[in-house]
Amino acid sequence: MCTCGKSGQSRRRLLTGMAALAAFGRLRPASAMAPDGGTLRQGSGDVRVNGQSAEAGNTIASGDKVTTGPGGQAVFTLGDDAFLLRSDGTVTISDGRDGREINLDSGRLLSVFGPKRITLKTPLASVGIRGTAVYLESHPAQTNICVCYGHAVMIPKGDPGKAEEVQTRHHDAPRRIHPPGRSPVMEPYMVVDHTDEELVMLEALVGRMPPFLSK
Repeated sequence: MCTCGKSGQSRRRLLTGMAALAAFGRLRPASAMAPDGGTLRQGSGDVRVNGQSAEAGNTIASGDKVTTGPGGQAVFTLGDDAFLLRSDGTVTISDGRDGREINLDSGRLLSVFGPKRITLKTPLASVGIRGTAVYLESHPAQTNICVCYGHAVMIPKGDPGKAEEVQTRHHDAPRRIHPPGRSPVMEPYMVVDHTDEELVMLEALVGRMPPFLSK
C-alpha cells in the first residue's frame, strides 16, 4: 500500500529500494541506452510483448503492447521512464508529436517519468502530467489514480468538466473515477498496492531518486 511515512524513514526506503534494484543483477545504466530504447528488466509469470512470450533483456519499443497474465509481473524501462505492470495487465506506450501516451486497458501500473509531456489513459480517465510518478488501476467499474509526486491534471471521461489539477509531494491526492452517470464521478480515495520502495527502485533504473527522499 502507499507508504507515506515520516522523514526518519527516508534512509530505510532508500536502502530497501536499492536492495530491490540489486535483485535485477548487472544492468546497463540508462545513459548507455538509446533515448527512445526500452528493455524488459524483470519478468515473472506470463509476460508478453505484442503477444509473444518475453523474458528479461528483451527489447521494448514505442508502440509495443506489454501484457501480464495471472500472477505475472513486468518491470521495464523506455527511455527515461520506468514501469511496473502487475498481474492481469495490458498497457501500450506510444510516442507522437504531443509527447508520450500510455494506454492502460486493464490492470495496475506504477510509473515514473522524465521531464516531458505525458498522457495516461484508461477507459474511464485521462491524466496529463509532466515529469512525475503515477500509480494507476484500471478496472471495468472504476479507475484509481495516485499522483505519487508531481503535477497532474486528472480528467474523468464521463464528465470532463470535473477535471482536477493537483500538485503533490507524497501520495497527497489519490482519486477514484467512476463511469458516466455516477455521482460524484470523481472522489477522494486511498489507493493501495504500491510502495515508496518500489518508486525508489524504478527511479534508480533511470538514474534518479524520488523527491520525497530529500525530506
